[in-house]
Amino acid sequence: MGSPENLTSEDYLKLINAFAVDLLQRSTLDEIFWLIADRAIAGIGFDDCVIYLIDRATGELVQVAAYGPKSPEGRVIIDPITIPLGKGVVGSVARNLKPERIQDTRLDSRYILDDEFRLSELAVPIVLDGECLGVIDSENLNVGFYTEKHEEILVTIASMAATKISDAKREEELHSTVRQLKVVQNKLATQAKELINAKEIADSSNRAKSTFLATMSHEIRTPLNAIIGLSDLMRETSLDPEQHEFAKVIWDSSNHLLNLITDILDFSKIEANELSFAEGNLNLKQLVETSVRLCTSANPKNKIPVVANFDSSTPGWILGDEARVRQILVNLIGNALKFTLEGQITIKVTTESEYLLFSITDTGVGIPETDFEKIFDPFLQVDSSLSRRYEGTGLGLSIARKLSRLMSGDLTVSSVVGVGTQFVLSLPLRAVTHQRTKPHDPAIIETKTKLKILIVEDHPANRLLVVKILGQIGFTADVDVAVNGLEAVKIVSKSPYDLIFMDLQMPAMDGYEAMRKIRSNDAIIQPRIIVVSANVQPEDISNSYSAGADGFLPKPIDREAMVGIVNALL
Repeated sequence: MGSPENLTSEDYLKLINAFAVDLLQRSTLDEIFWLIADRAIAGIGFDDCVIYLIDRATGELVQVAAYGPKSPEGRVIIDPITIPLGKGVVGSVARNLKPERIQDTRLDSRYILDDEFRLSELAVPIVLDGECLGVIDSENLNVGFYTEKHEEILVTIASMAATKISDAKREEELHSTVRQLKVVQNKLATQAKELINAKEIADSSNRAKSTFLATMSHEIRTPLNAIIGLSDLMRETSLDPEQHEFAKVIWDSSNHLLNLITDILDFSKIEANELSFAEGNLNLKQLVETSVRLCTSANPKNKIPVVANFDSSTPGWILGDEARVRQILVNLIGNALKFTLEGQITIKVTTESEYLLFSITDTGVGIPETDFEKIFDPFLQVDSSLSRRYEGTGLGLSIARKLSRLMSGDLTVSSVVGVGTQFVLSLPLRAVTHQRTKPHDPAIIETKTKLKILIVEDHPANRLLVVKILGQIGFTADVDVAVNGLEAVKIVSKSPYDLIFMDLQMPAMDGYEAMRKIRSNDAIIQPRIIVVSANVQPEDISNSYSAGADGFLPKPIDREAMVGIVNALL
């Protein structure tokens, strides 16, 4: 188009219009940056230009495209350099978000020599919503070369490109995250298969098998926590339909893997006679309603109604292991939803003699009478065609019956093929007259300022997840991290914290020991401590409270549970 000093206002307008049209057709960062260099800068007639992008991981500006001596053959930068944020003219522009024209670089100590010493420089930030994405930098051999008009057109180009660069950057980060999650998911699927095979090999020693599976469960649940949590957060971001489907598949598959691991661990504990129970007072109606909600929310496309009825003879509160009873109910209601295509599912709670009865009746496909006992055998699915359709390990009903009998109850079935099925869970009736404090209603946490939080977690993805969830639910605070218990004790000894999220299984020092050291040190201003762990057996929870925990959150982290426990403690 000619030298910049010969360009008219009409020439500039044509250049901007052409750049805008070309920009609409670019979708990747690489395409956008080289469009600025090859078309816009070349069109203006500048001899030299370099485009920088801020690398958030390092805090440096990286050369990503160029025109002139730095890229004589196009699309390749000769001897690319990086500039720290705040250093040189480019770094200062990035930090201050304001363009700068240097008429004589010999008089400016900030000037950074790149490929050749030049006497004037013009740098313009690429800014979106108050955040600098990068810098367009041009240099010239002559003193006082750049004019206000030059600055104006570069500012226009940078402004036009900012939104496109931000969108492209977010798109590339999203695709990268999806690829990483798929790789991890495939690895976890392989590990899950290996875990099932390992169970068969370890049958000769129930105790050794149980220890092995518990360890493997922790190692798998820890990354699963990150996958489930981050994919859930991803689903709430601005995704196109295909990307939303990718995130949903990852979330669904990860939850399926989690259920598989939980079933195998529970089965191994039962077989080794190592399963423990934690009894307490539980609200009967709330228990059933929560179980229904868990099943229906996990299958939002299933519109089969689930109706719960409570006989007038049933007490409001009973004594029992809430987690284990819910586990059985969720399995039975979940199965009913799987195999019922029309009609409804009815839950009836009654009393009979000294027993509390939960009847779950569906209008599904039904079960042949010859298979009534087979369905409770571990790893057995009586209809292979249905198992392929609905998936599953064949452990759920086996575990449910074993749990009911360990609690001095039973689980029975009656069914008519093509009409429906009824499961009846019977448990000893132990009513209680006093109620627990009404549970906290999960709501968005009231914004709290000037609070300090320490996250003690050796897995970086899980540290990120806790931070993201805290931010999403409206919790504002200064957040620090420690990668093990030993580091956490040192940090807390030097500075007070309001709240600590503590993992249990870490190198150097585990969470139990870290909590004991913190609680026993009178010089430490005592914080609230919430354990966040994949070790979720009753003994893990009990040991956590004994070591000094104020609350316990199992992995994968449930956001509503986090809201409730943090609000309750603070």
